[in-house]
Amino acid sequence: LDPEDEECRRWISSSSPDYEKPPEEVVELRINANDIVMQDEEDEEDEEVRKQVQQQREEESRKRDAKSQAVVLEMLGDLPSADMKPPENVLFVCKLNPSTEEEDLELIFSRFDNHVQVDIIRDAHTGQSLQYAFVEFTTEQQCNDAYFKMNNTLIDDRRIKVDFSQSVSKIWNK
Repeated sequence: LDPEDEECRRWISSSSPDYEKPPEEVVELRINANDIVMQDEEDEEDEEVRKQVQQQREEESRKRDAKSQAVVLEMLGDLPSADMKPPENVLFVCKLNPSTEEEDLELIFSRFDNHVQVDIIRDAHTGQSLQYAFVEFTTEQQCNDAYFKMNNTLIDDRRIKVDFSQSVSKIWNK
């Protein structure tokens, strides 16, 4: 075949694939080691921020839930107001011996407040102790001291439990 021959040229050009210019190759920028360290530090800071935001959301959710529960109790007539809070100077004492009397608890809790008021809850029909009581102090500090020192103490051969009162019955009855 003579490359100068016209027929030979047509045959060669028809059998050869068309030449297309390849697209330009794009190379991403490379990241150096300093950028990676900075990115890791930013990720740690972002994680701390995410945790703080998550904690704030959980706290807001708990507050909303408590508020909605209080509103339901108000609608049912169990609370006079959804915004009502229990008194902070009253303790709830349970697991009392049935023979324990108000005077006994007044004497025991008077070491925290000379003007302490004790109310043992009793059965309406029989008058027998239901083995729990409310102890009201003059100040919140006296209440806190009594809570920390009296929880799990023995009174009349019974180990009592002491907690902060959640009852609003005294406020309700006023």
